[in-house]
Amino acid sequence: MEPILVSILKLSMTTMLAAWACIWFLKPTQVWKRSWHHAEDWASHTFLGASGINVVVFCFPLLAVATMSYVHIHLGARRVRTRLGKFLSTKLANPLIVRSPVGTISSGELISVALFILILVWTYYSNVSSDLKKMTPTKSLKLNRWQLKVMRLGVRFGSLSEACLAVLFLPVLRGMALFRTFGIQFEASVRYHIWIGNTLIMFSVLHGSFIMFIWAIKKNLSEEITKWQRTGRVYLAGAITLAVGLIIWITSLPQIRRKKFLIFYSVHHLYAIFLLFFLLHAGDGHFFLVFSGVLLFVLDKILRIIQSSRTTDIVSASILPCKAVELTLPKHPSMKYTPTSMIFLKIPSISKFEWHPFSITSSCNMDYDRLTVLIKCQGQWTDSLYSMVQTMLDDGHAKKLSLAFEGPYGPATFPYKRYDSVILIAGGSGITPFLSILQDIASVNGSKNTYPMKIQLIYAVKRLADISMLTPISQLLLNQSFRQLQLKIFVTQEERDGAAAREILHEICQVKTVNLNVKSSQDEIPRPEGLLWKATITVMSSATFLASIIVLHRIFGDREKDASQSTVPSWVNDLLVISSLLVAASFAILATILFKLRKSVKDVNSVTKNNVRATEVHDMELSSSQEDLEINFGRRPNLIDVLSELPRDSGESIVGVFEAGDTSVYLLFTQLTSLCRYAAQSPKMKVRTSLASSWR
Repeated sequence: MEPILVSILKLSMTTMLAAWACIWFLKPTQVWKRSWHHAEDWASHTFLGASGINVVVFCFPLLAVATMSYVHIHLGARRVRTRLGKFLSTKLANPLIVRSPVGTISSGELISVALFILILVWTYYSNVSSDLKKMTPTKSLKLNRWQLKVMRLGVRFGSLSEACLAVLFLPVLRGMALFRTFGIQFEASVRYHIWIGNTLIMFSVLHGSFIMFIWAIKKNLSEEITKWQRTGRVYLAGAITLAVGLIIWITSLPQIRRKKFLIFYSVHHLYAIFLLFFLLHAGDGHFFLVFSGVLLFVLDKILRIIQSSRTTDIVSASILPCKAVELTLPKHPSMKYTPTSMIFLKIPSISKFEWHPFSITSSCNMDYDRLTVLIKCQGQWTDSLYSMVQTMLDDGHAKKLSLAFEGPYGPATFPYKRYDSVILIAGGSGITPFLSILQDIASVNGSKNTYPMKIQLIYAVKRLADISMLTPISQLLLNQSFRQLQLKIFVTQEERDGAAAREILHEICQVKTVNLNVKSSQDEIPRPEGLLWKATITVMSSATFLASIIVLHRIFGDREKDASQSTVPSWVNDLLVISSLLVAASFAILATILFKLRKSVKDVNSVTKNNVRATEVHDMELSSSQEDLEINFGRRPNLIDVLSELPRDSGESIVGVFEAGDTSVYLLFTQLTSLCRYAAQSPKMKVRTSLASSWR
């Protein structure tokens, strides 16, 4: 039954997504504009009203896709994909462009960007061509023909900003991430938000510059830009929107974001002001075009705030030789996560506002009541954490260290299980997402049918001390717990002779640990809401907003039945939209709190029994396991040499290549193009590549 339901969901999501794209494609045409005016006038005579039909047509398709995607991920996590599905997903995920100003670009990303650009070009062309055909100078604007042309060109840039704003928030959804449906994790989708944000600001600046240029020529710039019209576009609100957007964009530049993260993080919260004045500038009709993304972002923010409202005490903290900190957190046994998942942490004693993302290094199959993260010191916040732990070790006195927690966020399933051989390529702190993979494999090391037969971990670091990042799996490596793992370490900037690899690893992976007391199970990190609840809350909040906007318009809106002849001030309709959004958000908060209070806790004994059994399987195989360890000094790895060994060892096979790392080892990753060319020449080998982003 589940396969049929999943197929229906896929078909429905594809249909709704196509319908939403068609709306944007048809919206700038004259046929749509004429038909839409008639549809609004018709809806004014029904219970929906003009606002109601706007919500149904422009908002519900994407909200329906979101709802179905959460259910699809919930069901699809327990299913094995078909061979065609595996082929398409891996083919689209393969890097197509390795060296580019925006990083590695896959085939799927290139196709998506091309389609989005096509919609933008068509929207601008259709709007401008229509304006120029029927353009006649008007006495009210006091503009001649060329000035009116420039003005219309500038106005239509605003419609492109609107299209960008419609999808701006989708890539930064965490718990309610839509991109998980396509196997894209949050940390990878953030760059889509950056691309869209840069494009949005570019079109917004063009929109404002063209219009203000004409006002300046007419010598009435200050008069026009400070106008607050009773109906229609509010120029002052538009100027404020542009100013706020520019402030957010400037503080998001890498030079500021990396050195002054708190400024970047704080200023980014001005998005609320940006959206408010966009609504006041463009009006409720245009705001409905972008509302679905805004509502999903609000719901995602609500769930995150509720989860992170309670602090948790850290169980233990360890100091590594490479100036890194490993934190161990208590978790409920029922909290599950997949390899490469990530969490967001805030430590109030360091900063009450800063949240930082980190990859989980443990496996829920091995550590059923603990969760660990490995944090490399690379900034002021991480240096402060390191100093706090080091002070505890020096003083010999452990102090309670509390943190707030969000997540975990990760893929529904991780694709390494479907490959015959896996190559993991990491540089520096990029090793952290792969530690969870290796621990997950070690927890069920005897299952030959579902895990790769051979795993190669290629780890490149600058200094020998950086090898201590392998500390979380050092016992597995030193005890020879992986018979299918081959580890090759490359230390690029140091030389050393006369020591065996195993001795070096044992020497480097020595840590100092401070244990902190956990008083009760109340200190466990809070669990996120499930996917089915996210689907439920999306449906209920959408319905609540629709009902609120209809009722409020009935009470406070225009009594005029003809929507095109409305005389109500624009700010009234805008206020009704804001009120309806607040009602929907309040309902979501109340429902989630009540749901959390009534949610039953699963029996811990069953989870404990499963984890004990997995540990026993692992222990039984220690004696027969073999492990290959190699440390190379003063050189970088050659991926072609690594890949050339696989056909002889494994015959005809599908090889998965996953890479993650710092910019210092970027040259290592640029070998992927040559690697793919080599694989194409081998009839016995099929290579699938994937990029995994790492956090501090």
